[in-house]
Amino acid sequence: MTTDHIGRTPLGLPPLTRRGFLGGVGAASAAALIAQLGTAAPSFATSEGTVLPLVDPLPDGAPDRALFAENEQVFAAYLMILSPLANSVIDDDEELFGWMEDGWQRLPNEPFNARIMEHVATLSWFYSHERAWNPYYLDPNLLGRLDAALGYYLALQHDDGSYPEYSPTEHHLSPTGFGTVAQSAVLRDLLSVDELPERRGEIETALRASSAWLVDLDRPHWNLPVRYVNQVIAGLAGVAQAATVMNDAAMAASLSDRMAALLEHGQAPAGFFNEPLTPDAGYNFTVMLPDVGHIYEQTQDPSAVELARRFAEWFGYIVVMEPGQPQGFVLSATSGRGVLPTFTTTPEDDLDRSALGRALLEQVPALGAFYATAAEKQASRAAWAQDPEPVQPREKQDSSARLYMHVPVAPDGVSTAERDARVADLPYLRENAFTQLRRGTLDQQYAFVRRPGCYTAAAYGVRPYASQRLGTNAFWHPEAGMFVLSLNSSGPDDWTTVDDVAGTATSRSEVTAVHHVGDDTSGAVIAPHDLTGFAGVFTTRYVTADAAVTTDVSHWQDGLRRSMTTTGASRERIPLIVGPEDEVAFLDGTPAPYDEQTITVASGLTVTRGDVRLVINWGAEWEATYAPTSTSFLNGTRSQRILTVSFAGELTTELTAVDLTEVVGERVAFGVTSHTVERDGAHHTALHVINLDHEPVDIRVVSASGRETFRALAPGASGYRLFRNQRRLPAPGVAVATTCGEGRVRVATRRFEI
Repeated sequence: MTTDHIGRTPLGLPPLTRRGFLGGVGAASAAALIAQLGTAAPSFATSEGTVLPLVDPLPDGAPDRALFAENEQVFAAYLMILSPLANSVIDDDEELFGWMEDGWQRLPNEPFNARIMEHVATLSWFYSHERAWNPYYLDPNLLGRLDAALGYYLALQHDDGSYPEYSPTEHHLSPTGFGTVAQSAVLRDLLSVDELPERRGEIETALRASSAWLVDLDRPHWNLPVRYVNQVIAGLAGVAQAATVMNDAAMAASLSDRMAALLEHGQAPAGFFNEPLTPDAGYNFTVMLPDVGHIYEQTQDPSAVELARRFAEWFGYIVVMEPGQPQGFVLSATSGRGVLPTFTTTPEDDLDRSALGRALLEQVPALGAFYATAAEKQASRAAWAQDPEPVQPREKQDSSARLYMHVPVAPDGVSTAERDARVADLPYLRENAFTQLRRGTLDQQYAFVRRPGCYTAAAYGVRPYASQRLGTNAFWHPEAGMFVLSLNSSGPDDWTTVDDVAGTATSRSEVTAVHHVGDDTSGAVIAPHDLTGFAGVFTTRYVTADAAVTTDVSHWQDGLRRSMTTTGASRERIPLIVGPEDEVAFLDGTPAPYDEQTITVASGLTVTRGDVRLVINWGAEWEATYAPTSTSFLNGTRSQRILTVSFAGELTTELTAVDLTEVVGERVAFGVTSHTVERDGAHHTALHVINLDHEPVDIRVVSASGRETFRALAPGASGYRLFRNQRRLPAPGVAVATTCGEGRVRVATRRFEI
């Protein structure tokens, strides 16, 4: 369907005059500019009211914050841009009559980009809703400009019902889906005030065409597996809204089948929604999930609940809270699109893009961990109402209508006690030992490993998207929080081994992984489907596609041991998460000041945060660099620092988290931990000791499980041993550490649990 808008005289106004645009540029030049596909045109001047009367600006001092209902405060920032938004509608060029020219919504700012026109919903809302703070209710000037914008918008629709975004001839899912939402809202608004009956008929025709295109299984966006699910679900949300507004039972009937199709083909077994065929925490939580909530709110479709339930499980593994805080980090190294390293709840309505996901809280209680509480919402709204500062307008490219569409109708959220209970029930907080392997839509494994002293994550398999980072990607401690986090940005801020001879980085290569029982690859192979539930020590070997780098990662109860083999000169890069109060030093005693680059030759580095110390030991003396970056997290309480160790051929790096309260007052500083699990009819005990002293130490361990002596452990070095017994041996063990440095003998003894 195509509607001819050229030369239309809206509302009986005088015929248009042609002046060209861009200050009098001729038609040929204008056409040439429009034909420049994929590039943003300059920001045009707003209308001077040549044909359509201008919409008056807000009076000085408006709006009055006290006049807004609590759930409608989000409209205030949009009210601030309503006049310039309406007055950006071109009224003096017959070819562009009705285009919202000033770039408020989306790039490219081109006349063919239908996404720009979604703000017709903003114009219609303010026209049709009577509020004490809304001077634009039933404003005839606003209605004239809305009508012109609708005429232009509808004319962009292709005959098959779709809309373009990046070129005039494109049939794009995003503008069609989000546009169906916007046009449904306009139709609802115009019906509520009985305005523009002819235009309403055109909108209904357009909505039937776009809805049919969106649910048509023969269209490319339904190719299996479904890609860019946020756009597909946005389209289905538009179909649901259009069906409701037009009371179209046949249109509504198509939704249930399509939601079931998404459940089967748009969500990975791991639980994330395909963006395009990989995770993306930002799109999943702030774009996709709210639309799932929107659909459920209108249809009570059971597939919406199941989509959200599976996603909540996935999110519970990748959102890793800082201890005692309702915020933390996102394990987003594997995201194929956006970079989202941190997670914070959002009580402020002006920022709450995820709001309508709360419509699913009753059906999927686990989601309660990821939202601000009702009390926080109420406090934020009370503070907004009392703020003496003028309301700030929405900014260009940050003015999506979805925000005000969702926030006022979203539930406030759960109680503080409920949220705390849901956070405490996150897997890595609920349990101190598990292994969870989840499968992607593609041939990818996502491994989450919780042990008493750490929580780590990794991804293995194919890597079709440049942003994805594979291999080990995080190290978190239950009391100290995140110590290492790999990002998926374009910078060198991912956990990786770089073979400079082969030009290979493990994080940016397809990697094939095999899992083995025990602390090396000599143990029995663990099939991927059997890795979930494995609580003991295991080792994963992953090899890059070109076989240049082999990495063995052994998972112990208090850390990781990573052994890399390369073809020659190489670098191990570890992206540290460091706070201003953390103490960072190399094992040779060289301090690493927070904001200074430090280069030295050493065998390891420590990060001390409160009573917890992360010891990173690579055994041999290699050149190492500790370098600050400009990246900070969580309001500056954490920052990114890159540790790079240069080596040749082979390197083993041990990362161990140590509770320093256990060594206070000891004559010899050392750590000892053990962890026993039952498997195959026997009890397996993993023993790990680490020298925290400044001199070499002998550590002798005696227990019912067995005994072992670790000789001359260098500062920062570890000793490992696995014991196997036929029965559980609950008796505690004893560790004795001895050092004879500086001509004197020092001895420390410690009991530990088996």
